[in-house]
Amino acid sequence: MEIIYTRNSQDVAKAVAQELSWTASPANVRCFNNREICVSLEKSFRNCLVLTSTTNHDEWVELFLLLDALRNAKKIILCLTYMGYSRQDRQLENESFGADLWMRLLETMNISHCLILDNHCEPMLRIPTHHMSARKIFEMDIRSKYKSDQIAVVSPDLGGVYRADLLAKSLGCGFAICNKTKNVFGELKKMYKLGDVAGKICLLLDDMVDSGATLCRAAEILMESGAAGVVAYCTHGVLSAGSWKKLEKSALTEIVLTDSIAHQPPLTGKFRKLSITSLIAETIRCIL
Repeated sequence: MEIIYTRNSQDVAKAVAQELSWTASPANVRCFNNREICVSLEKSFRNCLVLTSTTNHDEWVELFLLLDALRNAKKIILCLTYMGYSRQDRQLENESFGADLWMRLLETMNISHCLILDNHCEPMLRIPTHHMSARKIFEMDIRSKYKSDQIAVVSPDLGGVYRADLLAKSLGCGFAICNKTKNVFGELKKMYKLGDVAGKICLLLDDMVDSGATLCRAAEILMESGAAGVVAYCTHGVLSAGSWKKLEKSALTEIVLTDSIAHQPPLTGKFRKLSITSLIAETIRCIL
């Protein structure tokens, strides 16, 4: 097996290749003057792991063109460290169903297995799919820094309650919820807290941080409720439209992300990244 990676996944791909003692090769991507993308490979591949993240439509197109270039491969394992468009996860009348659309398109490609990390919605792919979670990575980091009686795990919304409750039970610590309501444009309208966090370091657990509005408001409410501090643990740092600046100025003490999405330049200040290399390598060993 060899690893092929897209332009946004070089560091993770090379780290996974080193862990598995495989070789890693980049997909050659060029753009025409009209921004049309073309993908080529330096050689033919028979068995390979394609590693990428798809934070926008250009990266989705790049992935599909890469998979098309691999049309003669015998076995392709696709590892999506972040699956974009997963927030379009409801089928509403006269509205696009983006999460389902991309999954149906993936099913038309020559993919043997798909690995997905902490997806925002449950991907219903009709190909063998392995769901990876960063919870154990976060748990190891938390245990190395805090005692269970010092902390409380907090879900920033009702959608993340199950995930946060699992982590709290595993750590043997307190648990709380910040419930939120949004307006018709998806903007945060109001938020309130459920659970006692007084004197605790609150660990906000979420699958992704994009605009940062939810985390910033949750941190404010928790500090107003007597929390000793607030740290965010988020798998995917989407961080669109310069939202990292907002997070830097927030009441959050620290924002811990995985390296599922690359950032240029690298994030500094309150931000810290944890590696998903071992998680991917372990999952691949299980399916081969």
